[in-house]
Formats: sequence, C-alpha cells, structure tokens
Amino acid sequence: MNHIKSLELSPALDGSKKKSPHDSQIQAFVSEPTSENILREVLDEFQPGNFSLSCLTCAQATTRLRRGATPKILIIDVAGEDQPITCLVELANTLEPDVKVLVIGDRQDANFYRQLTRGLGVAEYLYKPLNRSMVARFFGPFLTDGDYEPETTRGGRVLGFLSARGGAGATTIAANLAWYLGEIARRHTLILDANLYTGSVSVLLGTKADGGLRTAFESPQRVDELFIERSAQKVSERCDVLSSQVDLSEFVVVSSNGPEHLIGIVKKKYNFIVIDIPNCLNEVDRNIIDMCDQRVIVLDPTLPSLRDTLRLMAASRNGTHGVRPLIVLNKFGQPGSLSLTEIADGLGRQPDVIIPFLPKIINESEISGYAAVQNKSAFRSSIETLAQEAASVSASGKSTEQGPLRRLVTGFIERIRK
Repeated sequence: MNHIKSLELSPALDGSKKKSPHDSQIQAFVSEPTSENILREVLDEFQPGNFSLSCLTCAQATTRLRRGATPKILIIDVAGEDQPITCLVELANTLEPDVKVLVIGDRQDANFYRQLTRGLGVAEYLYKPLNRSMVARFFGPFLTDGDYEPETTRGGRVLGFLSARGGAGATTIAANLAWYLGEIARRHTLILDANLYTGSVSVLLGTKADGGLRTAFESPQRVDELFIERSAQKVSERCDVLSSQVDLSEFVVVSSNGPEHLIGIVKKKYNFIVIDIPNCLNEVDRNIIDMCDQRVIVLDPTLPSLRDTLRLMAASRNGTHGVRPLIVLNKFGQPGSLSLTEIADGLGRQPDVIIPFLPKIINESEISGYAAVQNKSAFRSSIETLAQEAASVSASGKSTEQGPLRRLVTGFIERIRK
C-alpha cells in the first residue's frame, strides 16, 4: 500500500471541498538568493502583490507552514536535500490536499521527475540553474488566473527580436545568437529575416538572399519541408538563413496565413527559429510577434530608444502571451549615452542582458561577413547570457568557472550597477 500522500487532490474529491480564504495566495520558498531573485521577477510579472517569497530550506518551510495558513500555490526548493522525496512527503502532511505544488531542485534525471509528478502529484518540476524565461515558460500556466496561453504544440521555439529604434542592433544580435545556437550550442537553428526589402541578416552572415521568404509569405500552399530545404541558405552545419531581397519598386502582397503556415512548417525541422522583425510594425509584423514564444527588445542607451522600449513593453502587456519580453541593452558605454542607472530607472527594472559598446569587433565582422560571436570576446559572453535567458541553452561542455575576460566584463558591469 502506498503511504505517500499525494500533493494534489483528485478532481472528484476537489469538487467536494469548499474554497478556502487562501484561494489567491502564492507562497514560495527557495534555498539561495540567485533563485530567489529570478523567482521574484517572474512572480512580480504574473501575480504582482499576491505572493510571499522567502529564502528557506524545505525543512524550514515545512516548519513555517505548520504554523500558518496553507497557500493555494506552493513553490518549494529541494536542491541540496539528501532525501528530497522524504522532505516532500513531510511537507505534504502539513498541506491541505488541494494545494498546487511546484518544485525546484538540482537533480536532472527522468526517474526523479516521474517520482515527483506521478508519485507525489507535483504539478511541475524545474532543475537549477534557473533563468527567468524557463520559470515563466513552465511555471507560468499555474501562476495565472486563466488568461495565459502556454505553448501547446511540440516543435521548435520561436524567438522574435524587436529593435526599439533603427540602429539599436537587433539584427546583429539576432544573427549572432542564431549562429551561436547552431554552432556552439549545437541546436538546429533557422534565422528568418522578416524585412523583405532591406533586411541585412544574409549580409551579416555571408550568405545570399533569394526569393524563398517572399514566396513563402505570398504563396503558403507551396511551402513544405522540401521547399524549406531548397530555400534556406546554409550558414554552417546547424544554422540556416531564410530571407529575400525584394526590389524597392515592387509591392509584396502577404497572404493572411503565410507567416503562420511558414512558422508551423519550420518548427518541425528546427529547434529554434530566430526572427528579426522590422520595427515598422504593420499587420504582418504584429502577427509574427504574436507567434513568438519569447520576444526580445533591443535598445541602445539613448533617450528615444528608452522611450520606445517602454511603448513596446506596454504593447506586450496588452496581449495574452503571458511571458514578458527580455530587454537587451546594446552598445552600453557608448560615449555621450545614458548611464545604466538612468536606463534602469526609466525601465523600472534592470535590463536582462547588457552588451558593451564594441564598434571595432562588430564593424569588422559585418564587413567580412562572419558572425562576431565566433571569436572569444565580451560580445560572445553577452550572447552566451542571452542564449541562457531567451532559449534556456548554454554551450555543452563549458565550464561554469568564469575565465579572465568574462570576470573582467562581469566585474565592470557589477561595479556600474552599484
């Protein structure tokens, strides 16, 4: 006989239970400050003012919960526990049976995940290190009141890049992230340049632009996996580009389901689809934005760029996507630009990723037609951070110990933040 008490009540019993006063309450307990900060950001986004968050071990959290009211949703950290299952069973004995439990830990094996979700009734489990994108993606559906639309289809993730203003560097960052995901992280990646007239992704990555993307947008009935294989230009073994360069005198009529059909096809073939979205934001661009699993807003340290970033953030909050956009501050340290304090005050939070002002590295790579991220530099370190935040991906085989260059950049940014 199984003596482990389920952490989640069956639907039949749940229907007979009266709602308790803690219906909107969320309590979270994590064991270390880094995870606490990430979790706080996500909870602030999904349930502002409707949660409590403490830095406690599982045993300490259990002791506190014995003395207080049971929350509706509980987030608990079992990382570092010698017997995490035992700790969760003890925790279960202190909770009301209708509590939704989300668990954070440090074990990555599938058997442990099955023990939690099938044996104990845990709603979801994430292992460390956490990042904001990962937590929002997997915990988000449980933290909302029904207006969140989680990813429901299997396939590649779509990352959409928006430039707050022209020249902020969204195209350069998107192209280099795509190359990094394909060649360093070894994920099959497609970068889609949605600017049919003046897009520059193919120039940055040293490929040619043909009519493939235009055809896909105009005649979706012609698009299948074979079409993609023939139209996508190979940058490297696992990184392709799909773009077009339409004559400025021509007018392209985009089919109403053209972009959606295309993205549905390429999601079956690639792990990641990186889209460089024009900042004109017409109906086609807005439809593409709505199809992105994660949006990334790139700004430079200027006042007009900061203003338009706030406008893009406000527009994102009006949707039902649920995952807030990542904010990338590019060209940080450019002479005569805003300070990090001024930008953070204007945004109401710190940027998620900071890329230093490195004109020589970027200009040389653009002229030569190769990805700047190929060479080890502060720029590459920033793209690595962006890959973790936007795609929950880090380079395989990389040591977690920081090298001298990364320590220098990290220390520089931290000193400015203080």
